[in-house]
Amino acid sequence: MFKKILVGVLLISLSVFVFAGGKQEAQEQEAPKKVEEVSGEAPGTGVPYKAPISIGTKNFTEQFLVGSLMAILLEERGYDVELKTGMSSTVLREAMENGSLDLCMDYTGTQWLSYTGHAFEGESPKEMYKKTAESDAKKGLIWLDPIWCNNTYAIAITAEFSEENNVKTLSDFAEYVKSKEGEVKFASDFEFYARPDGILGLQMHYGFAFKPDYVTTVLPGLTFEYLAEGRSVAAMVFGTDSAVVKNKWVVLQDNKNFWPPYDLAPYLRKEALDANPDLEGVLKELIEAFPSDPAGARAAMTALNARVDIDLMEPEDAAKEWLKEKGLID
Repeated sequence: MFKKILVGVLLISLSVFVFAGGKQEAQEQEAPKKVEEVSGEAPGTGVPYKAPISIGTKNFTEQFLVGSLMAILLEERGYDVELKTGMSSTVLREAMENGSLDLCMDYTGTQWLSYTGHAFEGESPKEMYKKTAESDAKKGLIWLDPIWCNNTYAIAITAEFSEENNVKTLSDFAEYVKSKEGEVKFASDFEFYARPDGILGLQMHYGFAFKPDYVTTVLPGLTFEYLAEGRSVAAMVFGTDSAVVKNKWVVLQDNKNFWPPYDLAPYLRKEALDANPDLEGVLKELIEAFPSDPAGARAAMTALNARVDIDLMEPEDAAKEWLKEKGLID
């Protein structure tokens, strides 16, 4: 299907972070500014564009799917594309900045906290998107309109554990961990373990600490297995993970607003957009195939993820089927 598929190597970067949380304000009613209105004189990354359009993804189901959606749609519209899959956030970002990639989909909160080192100060989803777009435009990276699915990090527990221990919020969970002196088994993927908006920041924000030996770090997707099999009390999940619905797990409420919005949007190098001016319109068709309201967008993305995680379809096949259903390809 694609010209070339390259599997990236997971890169783990462990360092110490300081995280500042804040009160998340109500979502603004007005529409966000278009990227072309906030980008100004984008300087470009300095790397000339050369076909094919190189698309990158991270290393979990949703990213495999959105990468396939873009690659299939663009190829159907006559573009020469190359899909590179399975990168960590760090590797993906470096590739976008150094010109090794032309296009990807990423999350607003990831750009704002992890890539550019800002603190979350209670921005609404649209405020976060605007700041992300303006910040990256200065680097020649142009963010297009988002899917408002807010695939935030979350902590899941079983319904039985929630009921037996009256744990429904992250504050409840923090008190439970403290009552057990940190001896509570937790499953995390490698990236969540290292990120400023991951396990360290979460513990600092809610005032608790796991004992190190009780935290297991695994590859993306395996945290589900640990929770389902009882090998952990709690596990890191994402807001659009279909496994949460399938297993009827309880997602703990982030009652102190630790996590910022994580809405998903395509962004690309200015050089690639300048060389392919019709690219924005094609990607806009893809984004507009998702519901515009956040609840609908999250449900649609969760259902799409379920085709891979529950129905066991290959990401490319699930993406092609979805595009046909939406009338974007024949």
